[in-house]
Amino acid sequence: MPVAAVIQLFLTGALAGLAAGFMGIGGGAVLTPLCLIVFPVLGIHTDYLVKIIFGTNMFLVMVFSFSAVMKHHHNKKIDWCTVLIMGPLAIIGSFAGAWLASISDPSALKKAFAILLLISSALIVLKGSTKPGASKTERKALLPLKLLPVLGFITGVVGSFLGIGGGVVMIPVLILVFALPVDKVAGTSSSVIIFIGLAGVFSYMWNGTGVVDLPGWSTGYVWWSAALPLAIGGIPMAQVGAMINSKLRNKVLQRIFGVVLLVIAIKMLFFS
Repeated sequence: MPVAAVIQLFLTGALAGLAAGFMGIGGGAVLTPLCLIVFPVLGIHTDYLVKIIFGTNMFLVMVFSFSAVMKHHHNKKIDWCTVLIMGPLAIIGSFAGAWLASISDPSALKKAFAILLLISSALIVLKGSTKPGASKTERKALLPLKLLPVLGFITGVVGSFLGIGGGVVMIPVLILVFALPVDKVAGTSSSVIIFIGLAGVFSYMWNGTGVVDLPGWSTGYVWWSAALPLAIGGIPMAQVGAMINSKLRNKVLQRIFGVVLLVIAIKMLFFS
């Protein structure tokens, strides 16, 4: 692979890794639109382009999230109880989502998902989130925590189906529905995404077995030639993003969560 291509992938991975660590979204929501631009420039014009991006993304969101989780754990910004409750069904959902992606065109679901994301992100910006330590003003969860496994399954399906990890689904629901403190949302989301990414990458490798017209050094729909420079660029930046996350005030963090999710929703709705 030419040096210029490696540099492009390195910078793309760095941006996605920063988003993964800071926002807890896994980085896939940033990687997908960027890779739709970068991969064709690198000569990937196969009919399986989107599935290659999704499969490669699942590997990347897993490693980016793992990098971010180490920093979040050090800062005590992870609700491990929530992670353990959501994790098992998130894995099952991820297997299901990757299988669905291998047999269908995700464009219609992207549009419907973007509308829901648009509404959720607007609500985050307008209504805010739970403030830790302020018991008198603390918002109560709208649904019981025993329904968290359902969120895990839905997140796994959507995150794997769209190759985005699932943080854009988890974050609004954890904040608005389950009232998770906003300073623990990114770390908790990143931790669950590790499970989703692990199941998703194996599923995309398996479902792409035997498919012709894939780029060199691929295992199924996972393109390692692109995954490695993307990962090298993104892993350290995920740590930087998590560090920035730990230093911002909750109100600032809430606004950034909402605005970034809003931008992603508009991109998916009108420009994909």
